[in-house]
Amino acid sequence: MKQKTKEKKKLFKGERTASTIIIIIGLIGFLIAVAFDAVPVITLILAALSSMATYEVVRAVGNQSKILYILSCTFSAVSVFFAGLNLELEGSGVFISFYVIVLMSLTVIMNKKITFIHAATAFFASLVLPYAFSGFVRLNNIEDWFAGYTHQEGIYFVGLGFACSWLTDSFAYLVGRKFGKHKMAPVISPKKSVEGAIGGVVITAAFNVLILYLFTVGCKNLYDYSLFGDSAMKYLYIIPISVVLSLVSMMGDLAASVLKRNFGIKDYSQLLPGHGGIMDRFDSCVFVIPTLYGIIRLISL
Repeated sequence: MKQKTKEKKKLFKGERTASTIIIIIGLIGFLIAVAFDAVPVITLILAALSSMATYEVVRAVGNQSKILYILSCTFSAVSVFFAGLNLELEGSGVFISFYVIVLMSLTVIMNKKITFIHAATAFFASLVLPYAFSGFVRLNNIEDWFAGYTHQEGIYFVGLGFACSWLTDSFAYLVGRKFGKHKMAPVISPKKSVEGAIGGVVITAAFNVLILYLFTVGCKNLYDYSLFGDSAMKYLYIIPISVVLSLVSMMGDLAASVLKRNFGIKDYSQLLPGHGGIMDRFDSCVFVIPTLYGIIRLISL
């Protein structure tokens, strides 16, 4: 019995390592697409991620209807495509209203399969998730949305979003494992500690200062371009921005955990063994990217 348990643990570790490698390769590929401004490729990837994340969230609340999956996932993917193509859909409110009517009608027509919770979750997921994922497209094309920025800044903003989302989680885990004593959210996520959270925020901020420096040097050498100008103030700005985004990242992670706790599931899916599903990996990004876009908008006023 003990031998079987050990074999399962070894298999789990091997699967997690394989999933980690896949995630890293995928991230590198995505960042290369961002660097070369391959908007169609970026949009296609984000539309697929948004659709899969929507599927996972709708599945998490117990939906069994294929029609609801198809409807919500399609709406999610199409929403990202509109952002990727830089299209403003005239009368979008009318389409959203029609979408709501269709969803609510399904709760009447298929009341034994589709409950209000299922329909409401589908609406929420297929509206919020594509908005968050399409934020990557907007950050990549930041020069089209706000004057004074170039594609180089857009590349940096995309990297900053990933850094604050994933580095915060990683450093919080490492610090918490070594020094964690006080539980941050014992009911929602028992393994997270206050010490880990503080360590994750502080170390991520330090790393972001270093990343900004290296990126600035790279832009100067490759493009002969001064990222955000020559002012050293950018290194001071990045610290509070990093802190805010790290805190938002942790809130996103906890919010996603609340849904899992409420419906008694461990992971959103087993797409990436050892890591869970798309939502398990991108839950913090769903909060961080819109926040980062909002900060840039405020600064640009």
